[in-house]
Amino acid sequence: MELPKILFVLVSVLMISGTEAFLPSHAGRSLASADYTLTDITVAGIVRVVARYFEDSDPDRYSPGDLTGLIPLTPSKLYQVHYGGCVYSTKFERAISAILSENVRISKEYAQKAVWHFNGNQINKGNRKMINIRDTLLDNLGKGDKTAPDYDVARLYCGQFLHMAQSFYSNTNWIELNRWLNGVDDEDTITTSSDLGIVSPFTWRQSPGSVDMCQNCDITVSPLDCSDNLRPYVYYITSGYKSGQDKKKPAADPESSWGACSHGGKYDDYRETVAYGGINKETSNPNYSPHHHLHDQSVSTALQATEDFFYHEETGLFKIIGEEKFRKLLNLDVGTSLSFVVDTTASMTDEITAVKQQIIEIVETHATGTCLAPSKYVIAPFNDPFVGPVLVTSNASVCINFIDNLDVVGGADCPEMANGGMELGISNSLDGTIVYVYTDADDKDKDKLSDVLALIKKKKIQMKFLLTGECSGSRRRRAAARVTSSYDIIASVSGGEVYRTDDAGIKNLSRIIEGDLRASKVTITKKSVTVPDDDDMFSVDIPVDSTVLEVLVSIVGDLAGTNVTIVTPKGERGTLSGELGVDVFTQSDEQVVFSIATTTEDTRGEWVVEVQNIGSLAQYRVKVSANSLVDFSFDLLELDESGALYPIDGLPVQGDSLKMRVKVSAPEHVGSVSGVYLLDTTGKETLFTGEVEPIAGITPGQYLADITVPSQPFIAVIRGVDLNGMDFMRTQPSEVQVVQVKVEHVLGSSTIDTIYPGGTAAFSFQLSNSGPSDNLTMSVSVSSEATSTSGVQATVAPEMASLDTNERSEGVVTVTAGDDVSIGTTVKVTLTVRSSLTPVLNFLSVDVTVFEFQNDTDVTDNPDFDDFTNPTCTKLTSSHKCTADQMGSECYNHEWSVKFQATDDRIVTETLLEPALGDGQTLKFERLGLKDKIATYTSTCCCPMLNITVRDGNGNTAYCTVDYYTPVAGVIKLPVCNGPVPFDDSGLSTGAIVGIAVGAVAAAILVVTIIVLLVKSCGGGGHGHRKGMVTPEDRPSTPVVGMQNFKHPHSGVL
Repeated sequence: MELPKILFVLVSVLMISGTEAFLPSHAGRSLASADYTLTDITVAGIVRVVARYFEDSDPDRYSPGDLTGLIPLTPSKLYQVHYGGCVYSTKFERAISAILSENVRISKEYAQKAVWHFNGNQINKGNRKMINIRDTLLDNLGKGDKTAPDYDVARLYCGQFLHMAQSFYSNTNWIELNRWLNGVDDEDTITTSSDLGIVSPFTWRQSPGSVDMCQNCDITVSPLDCSDNLRPYVYYITSGYKSGQDKKKPAADPESSWGACSHGGKYDDYRETVAYGGINKETSNPNYSPHHHLHDQSVSTALQATEDFFYHEETGLFKIIGEEKFRKLLNLDVGTSLSFVVDTTASMTDEITAVKQQIIEIVETHATGTCLAPSKYVIAPFNDPFVGPVLVTSNASVCINFIDNLDVVGGADCPEMANGGMELGISNSLDGTIVYVYTDADDKDKDKLSDVLALIKKKKIQMKFLLTGECSGSRRRRAAARVTSSYDIIASVSGGEVYRTDDAGIKNLSRIIEGDLRASKVTITKKSVTVPDDDDMFSVDIPVDSTVLEVLVSIVGDLAGTNVTIVTPKGERGTLSGELGVDVFTQSDEQVVFSIATTTEDTRGEWVVEVQNIGSLAQYRVKVSANSLVDFSFDLLELDESGALYPIDGLPVQGDSLKMRVKVSAPEHVGSVSGVYLLDTTGKETLFTGEVEPIAGITPGQYLADITVPSQPFIAVIRGVDLNGMDFMRTQPSEVQVVQVKVEHVLGSSTIDTIYPGGTAAFSFQLSNSGPSDNLTMSVSVSSEATSTSGVQATVAPEMASLDTNERSEGVVTVTAGDDVSIGTTVKVTLTVRSSLTPVLNFLSVDVTVFEFQNDTDVTDNPDFDDFTNPTCTKLTSSHKCTADQMGSECYNHEWSVKFQATDDRIVTETLLEPALGDGQTLKFERLGLKDKIATYTSTCCCPMLNITVRDGNGNTAYCTVDYYTPVAGVIKLPVCNGPVPFDDSGLSTGAIVGIAVGAVAAAILVVTIIVLLVKSCGGGGHGHRKGMVTPEDRPSTPVVGMQNFKHPHSGVL
């Protein structure tokens, strides 16, 4: 079967130790390049859904397959075909990234919880958990109009649901059961469950503990062969137990070949306990997946389930929530957030008119009729002591009216609640947005700085500050000469900027926003320059590749009396006066911002910007961004003992050896990536150079490099060649801070996934100090997109710790939900660790959702517990009997058959055959209904007897027996199934044989009579079991060969 070509998306994923389902990605553990992972399945499914939606929404333009058949089917390729060159897929990719990140986060943080991965036979509980997640998701998305739902939280629920759905098809026997039920062996047959995550109880029953579902695989051979290790003719859903999880594998008789199933693979210790082997299908490698031969079919089914979750004609999200909310959920609307955080204190009186005027002008310019029109407007005012209320709207007129009515108030002292305003603005903005802050004051609420930094990291926000002053004592100074420390930290961490001006300069400075709207926020280079005292100029090289349509250059510093010269790839020189396609946004003695059009072939290549006539030891900041499809993101990963890779918690530790995974967007435009470079924050000094290797796999554009964490903050740069052979360079402008005290989750400790109204949950963390002795202070905060988080509280213990070099310590964060907290409330809990030796803050951030209480202890895993009615087993038709001659050496040439029907008023769960099928026997079902099954059993006369056991969901039983054995005493021995019935070689005639047989029967009757009398005389009574007769209690659950002469006393002979 040919699986669909997969695509690329900028993703932030993690790998875990001993993964419990499809592996999160191809990074780390060695996989076949054609294997699918959680990343591949999630991205492929979502992009295909959107391609189908675009086709369906414009049938006059598209025929089926026009978009779904694109090769490669990447987000950027899809958007280029559908929207043209004006719209980028960045927002859509971020929506996928958010869903995927939550999907694979479950793999790491809840690896020990079997229910999240459908391990440990947790079929019913897993299904109920999925229903709970889906109900909470639909409740969120069902609120109000398209602006009401919290889409960021909704994407978390989507990731959780998809993780469980995809795990179901990897870890349970659903694939194997449906192959058998449908009577097909080909991998093109895809059957998804219509119950999963929607209906409870599950239609097909979870296997009871009394039924051993797996038999031993031969683990002494390589590759491992577990292709036939599941119990036949039982209609149960089951899954394997995984060592290290909270559901322990039931012990089996070590001498038996049957027991509970294992997950299997080299990282599962249960693979070596009865039943040996396992049933997972997460890879095509037999060392990792005992049912590796079904990997492709499980992938196809998981892909279909992913599509169905969003786009099923009856149960998909599109059908339920409608088109507008569906587009918002996946960020399909054209345009991005236009987000402003505005200081409205009285000291802003002079500036507020200019600020309002410029924001309104920007909104009006791009309100409609352009692909640059924002899809979301966010205005977050703040002063002292108030923050908000925030405006979130997609209506430009509503936005303009809100801004026009902003009034200044308060502000008796200088610092204001700036961090609260930023938190509100960031929370309500789309991921990847630039948030603009207008203020003339420092931040008063510095305790919220760590919350702001955590949000920036999670939502990949850039912060740009347009400052008209700062605090100095109790007064404010206009056109300040320095940047306040909190704003400096935020701008550095987010890769943003701090611009300084006064009320007269706001108009020109606001043109930067215009440039941001026109660009796709790709950074080519970023650096700080200090000019030596023996030089009067500096220059910046700008490589422009074939994907760059426009370059935006910002230079900040003492520019009074300087000259800015631009040199083209052809060596032509020009100035800022409009030559060479230059458009100046703002120019003053402190800053110049201008763009260069690079849409023609002769504008591609190496540009140079020179700044001349500068003063000695002058300092400048230069940032070059561009309008381009090609960008990159990266993760810092560390190995666990199994060779899996997962992103580090918190900030990286100086000197640690890590892996860096580089993910390039629009990989169809990239030829190769040659290297990754870690630069100091000035952009001048290279701290580390790493060679990159492509990550083999389905998803293109991923690379891996070994790095050593520098001893100082850094920015990351990649270089490579585009498809046209032109050099390209990209920089991630966000600075990565480094620490000496590592903070990380204690895996397996979290109960955050099970918090309910009135309940508590917790997660443990570990601190490891690789530097000098340090006194650490821990604090915890709770935040959300809403202005109030009342009802959910968090505490940390201990609040202080003193660690010597190489010393470790653990702590616990406890979260409490009030009794009246609404179901679906989601907050962000942030643990902040402060060092006594450095101002750098380290933190862990966890999303916590309050779910409806799920009382599994009061819910039986058997929905048929109250069924006490026996099923039926009925013979419908049969063929001729086997004669004595036909059971001889020619038995293979003679057949007999019987058609039987098994029925129950609820469900037939088992139809067991004794003896089990072997050579010369077949069982063909012509009906496989839930309550009614009809099958025809055919056998050669080498196996002339059959016992059929039918069971329902509560173990009630019915029996059928077929006996076509023709006994001829003294000549024909008891039959050995699957082989000829042996004859004596006395050479007697048939008549003699019959005579001898009759005499033998009479003698046998006499012997039996004597034995019965002896038994009675010894007081044996009538309660013992007769030899050769098995009661229902004695009957083993395993089909046993060699019980051909069994006839149940309460079932008729067919």
